[in-house]
Amino acid sequence: MFKNYREILSLPGALKFSLAGLVARMPIAVLGLGIVLFIQGVSGSYGLAGIVAAVFMIVQAIAGPGIARFVDRYGQARVMVPIVIIHLAGLLLLILSVYLDWWTGFVFVFAGIAGATVGSVGSLVRSRWSHVVGSPKQLQTAFSWESVADELLFVSGPVLATVMATAVWPPAGIILSMLSTAVGSTLLYIQKSTEPPPVERTTEARGHVFSNPGIFTIILVNVFLGVNFGAIDVIAVAFSDELGLKPLAGILLSAFALGSLISGALYGSRNWTSATHHRFGFSVSLLAIGACSMLLAQSMLSYGIILFLVGFTIAPSLIGANSVIEQLAPPRRLTEAFAWLGTSLGFGVAFGSAIAGNIIDAANAKTAMLLPAGCALIGAVLALSLLKLLNPTRSSHEVRLAKDPRRVRVDGEE
Repeated sequence: MFKNYREILSLPGALKFSLAGLVARMPIAVLGLGIVLFIQGVSGSYGLAGIVAAVFMIVQAIAGPGIARFVDRYGQARVMVPIVIIHLAGLLLLILSVYLDWWTGFVFVFAGIAGATVGSVGSLVRSRWSHVVGSPKQLQTAFSWESVADELLFVSGPVLATVMATAVWPPAGIILSMLSTAVGSTLLYIQKSTEPPPVERTTEARGHVFSNPGIFTIILVNVFLGVNFGAIDVIAVAFSDELGLKPLAGILLSAFALGSLISGALYGSRNWTSATHHRFGFSVSLLAIGACSMLLAQSMLSYGIILFLVGFTIAPSLIGANSVIEQLAPPRRLTEAFAWLGTSLGFGVAFGSAIAGNIIDAANAKTAMLLPAGCALIGAVLALSLLKLLNPTRSSHEVRLAKDPRRVRVDGEE
């Protein structure tokens, strides 16, 4: 089953940039949760913690595509190195503003600065894969590998962040994120041989990649899936806290990620013959069923098992979304297209964590589980009802260019 993975990792420079990217994107697994644990640990409020985390993630979601557009234009290292420095400074000031009891508004300002400068390391790494692989089969395997790498982080990251923040020091999760960002970014951006070359834009390269109806559909579905993910992060902490087992919250999130890791590894090991958009629709439908089953949880054990099963549907859904985006997007806007995928998830995660936090403060964790269940159902209905728009024979950049060259040129590709 590992033949496909050996094939792509043997490509020149592939293993090095993939491992560096793995370290650099540790924040996706620990930073949002780290902010929640830090603010809640100091203030005692899940609502405030969720709102601060939401500010961070909303600004991240808004800024991500803009950063990616500059990356497409000027190159990864040239854009990202100064951005990483500002990001680290923003997180440091966030910690100081809380402990030194500065004006509360500064907490949101620094959370916003940190969010605006995260960037989408996963998009940068996937763009490198698109640059070095030689076939669609290899690219699908590469995306599966990156999904497995993400889930490795989500298996280990929440446990580390939760234990460190609850048993050692509240901002420990944020500091772990800062260290991994500094080390991983240094290792990634010095690798020039696999960095996609900058692409010069003409004045006609305007508009947005999501003007493609298929890409817009994926983005819309991902918003609802993101609400699911963001809510589960906060709900897992609160559910554990209500049972008097808050330090074990990271284990619940790791069970969630472990299911996704296993399914992602299996997904990439197969040579699929079915259409990518069909697999995406099937995966998000299973995800909706799993999200609804969370309402049956009565204990840490039952909730952990359910989260593991829900996690089993995550990697295929995200791999499918990335693969559909790669098939539909203009080649010269690929990093930006991947970033919009991350942005849609980021918006959903932000709203999910904020809304779930306030539901928990007003009621309890069990009531808050209605939020991810409902949003997962909406996402599945949207994906299935608009599935034909995800078909590359109908909505790919090349097909749209052939049908109407003038319209696609305005959409962003000369």
